[in-house]
Amino acid sequence: MPPSEDFPISDAAWQARLATLHPARYAKTRNHLNGAVSRLSPYITHGYLSLREAVEGVRARHPLGRDDKLFAEFAWRAFFHHVWAHEGSRIFSDLRPAIAGVRYAAQMPDDVIEGRTGLAVIDQAVACLYQTGYLHNHARMWLASYLVHLRHVHWRVGADWLYGHLLDGDLASNHLSWQWVAGTFSTKPYLFNAENVARYAPASWQSAGGPLDTSYEHLEMMARGEDEAGRQRFEALAAVPSRAAFAVEVPGLYAQPPESLSEGLYTDVQRLMAAMGGPTPREGPQHIDLVHAWSLVSQCRVWRSDPDGPCLRLGVVHLPGRAAFPWSARRWAFVLERLRAICDFVFVGDAAALLVALGGLPQGVKTACYGQPGCPETFQAFRVAGVLQKEPPGFLTEPSRPCRSFSQFIRAVDGC
Repeated sequence: MPPSEDFPISDAAWQARLATLHPARYAKTRNHLNGAVSRLSPYITHGYLSLREAVEGVRARHPLGRDDKLFAEFAWRAFFHHVWAHEGSRIFSDLRPAIAGVRYAAQMPDDVIEGRTGLAVIDQAVACLYQTGYLHNHARMWLASYLVHLRHVHWRVGADWLYGHLLDGDLASNHLSWQWVAGTFSTKPYLFNAENVARYAPASWQSAGGPLDTSYEHLEMMARGEDEAGRQRFEALAAVPSRAAFAVEVPGLYAQPPESLSEGLYTDVQRLMAAMGGPTPREGPQHIDLVHAWSLVSQCRVWRSDPDGPCLRLGVVHLPGRAAFPWSARRWAFVLERLRAICDFVFVGDAAALLVALGGLPQGVKTACYGQPGCPETFQAFRVAGVLQKEPPGFLTEPSRPCRSFSQFIRAVDGC
């Protein structure tokens, strides 16, 4: 499978989107599915550019202040990573108590996975996700709210599923957003109704006249388990036998690259070292830039004393990190094709074994990596090996203490 046509792997693609991003148009239309949103998230998640570079790119053309909605959108991503840095793996569990008395299912309903729930807004969202690897943020919230509050599926189940199919799946942003919708990272559950969909979505997404066409008070009763008969109308709608005819083809999720994408990849450390020339000669590259899936920047940015010295770029996909969070073939293509384009070699396997081999290179050869955290296992492997790491500078100063809410966070970084 080639990379998504909606998200080319070239720098020109994200640069063009950044050049047309306008804070005023974004603020006015951001909630509409056809609004003037950035569609930069896959590139930011995978380190084509940093948040700071995105903000600076907008400010090079337009004023962008703290009161702008676009500024807040960038700040939310920084906030989610701030929470992840302090909470660690706890972001994968309820940070606050869930709605009392509600039992949540531990697996995804087949009708949701197959896009045949009978609710246009959900079925269209699922189809769009599979076809493009992307969803507008409003559609993500609708999908999460439907699953958690109207089908009583645990948020973690939905978050893991969505993460795998998104090109921009970011563990902090994705899983904490699901917790925000569920009410385990916010003060109340997020709900939506048919009127909300009609206001912001095209006609083909709208669901007037169905069980979603009700009041927020009624929706909250169903979310809290106080109107089980009302909630079961959604399950009954999905259970209509004829719905099977509308099922979409469900893409697989893979813990390693699909065979169709494996050409040219190195999976054996010794074969890779041989291809790289074995022990690096004195006149060879004195710096090796480890380019992982979260640092797909096109230029060598290793931290070294001789910035003009020879630099070999080695792409690394740490497979143990994918075991718990597999990717769709489309996302594998988005990452691997980019690595092939910007690296001399691409290794897919256990980064720990690779780093042991790199540690045997002649003294003076330095290895380094650059990029935001995206996979805990990858960064742990690099830390254990003592690889020099450099993260892109943030666009907000890091608060001196943990912040549990966005409003607290944005006050703590006042002055940016």
